[in-house]
This record gives sequence, C-alpha cells and structure tokens, in this order.
Amino acid sequence: MSRQTKQRKFDNSIAVIADGKTEKWYLEKVKIHYPCEALKTIRIEPQLPQKKQIEELVQLAKEKAEEGYKRVVLIIDLDAVLIYNVEFEKFKSFMNRYDKALEENSWMSKVEVIVNNPCLEYWHLLHFNRTSKQYRGYGDMEKDLLKVLPDYDKSEKYYCGNPDIYIRLGGDEGLSKARNNAKPLLPFNIQTCREKGISEMGKLFDYFDSI
Repeated sequence: MSRQTKQRKFDNSIAVIADGKTEKWYLEKVKIHYPCEALKTIRIEPQLPQKKQIEELVQLAKEKAEEGYKRVVLIIDLDAVLIYNVEFEKFKSFMNRYDKALEENSWMSKVEVIVNNPCLEYWHLLHFNRTSKQYRGYGDMEKDLLKVLPDYDKSEKYYCGNPDIYIRLGGDEGLSKARNNAKPLLPFNIQTCREKGISEMGKLFDYFDSI
C-alpha cells in the first residue's frame, strides 16, 4: 500500500528550497526591506537540504507542494551541476518534465524554478553591472564581484549585520537595477547555459509583486 502525503493548508506560506545558507540570509533581509505589504504577512520557510543533488532538491519541492504550501520556490545554482555530467543530465531531465508540467494540474504547477548560473553571487553582480559573462563557479567570478563589493564575505555576519546584504546591494534602487540587468538574459536556456551566465532571481520579485 502506497504512502500518501497528508495535505495541510498553508494560505500564507511559501517554501523556499535552496542549496545554500546565503539564499536563506538574503531572503530574510528581503522580507524586511522589500516594499510589498503582502510579503510582511507571508511566512517564508527556507529549506536547506543536507545534500545539493538535483534529485534531493526536486524531492523536497514535491513534498512541500503536496503538504499544501501556497507556493514552492526552488532555487538551483548550476555551479556543481555543470561540473558533474550525471547531475547535469538529471537537471535536464527535470527541466524537461517541469516545462511540460506547467500546463498540467500536478505538483510541479505550484513550483517556481529559479536558476542561478553559476550561483547567487551572479545576482549580486547584476546589482552593479549588466553582464552575461559565464563563470565556472564562485571562485571564478570572485575577482569581478570584489570590484563592486570589496569586502564581500559568504557569512551570516556579512549578510545579516549592519548594513545588511539588501542595503549593501543598493537597497531598492540596486534591486531595480539588478532586475533590469537580468531581463536581457531571460529566459533560461539549457542549451546555452555553458556559454552564458544568468540569474532568474527577478522572477521571485515578480511573484512578490503579484500577491
């Protein structure tokens, strides 16, 4: 007998699944600063899987969608995915299923997939520069990021201290610039992901604006 997931109703809850703590810290500050009244009342529950493998991320998204969350945001960084061919093939398979599922009434229709190539720091870079440069990983882009954020550090103190990450990135003005700089890169194309960088974080704010 198959196990059924018990559905609960979370009218004001968004489950955000990411493979790193930086996304969690960033979203905590977004919720404080972003000028969206509805966002103040919505509970955002960051989920940090123990592993960063595609299968685990997708399974966790499925569980949260079936539990009854209003929306499930799945943030995928491609740095590790592009290194390992097995992970890349799994990612391609999932994206093919995801694109088809959006037209169907399935758990995937509740999921917003957001891709960062290679990582969240690409989104930070877009707050200052318009670029489509491809980086193999954070280490490859660190030099360019430090030109605009000289003291950048992947730590809770840097993200949540005073000033916090939202203010360090230019506040509302910086965010507006990042969203504009990201638009020419959209939509994500798996065929060119080894040639061009991208951040789809703007889609998250498009969703916040719609609620």
